[in-house]
Amino acid sequence: MAQKAAAVGTVTHHGMVIFDFDTGSYAPGSGSGDWKVRPIPWPIFPSPPSLGQVLIEFDVPITGPYTVIISAGRTPDCPMLSANWGNLSANGFEVVLFDPVATLSYRTVRNGNFSFAVIQ
Repeated sequence: MAQKAAAVGTVTHHGMVIFDFDTGSYAPGSGSGDWKVRPIPWPIFPSPPSLGQVLIEFDVPITGPYTVIISAGRTPDCPMLSANWGNLSANGFEVVLFDPVATLSYRTVRNGNFSFAVIQ
């Protein structure tokens, strides 16, 4: 039986997002440059705070399906920092950073750095 060749994806967007603990905001650190990062809108806040939840927005919408690979930047005070992504749309996706073991019991969602790649 002949083996079928695996489909090859293309990385369309990639980057590292940095959280600045002094200013309390996220910013692109490096990457493909065709995306932005901003807080997820909250209806009760005109300017939503950064609470370990951000939106990656593409400069040009993506047509067709894609997937995301994401990796949290772990630190000595949060060695198990993890990241999830979801709410995919043609315009971008959401990222949530969290501490799965709740190093401090009152804080599971937390700010931190992460890297991502979008594959289409």
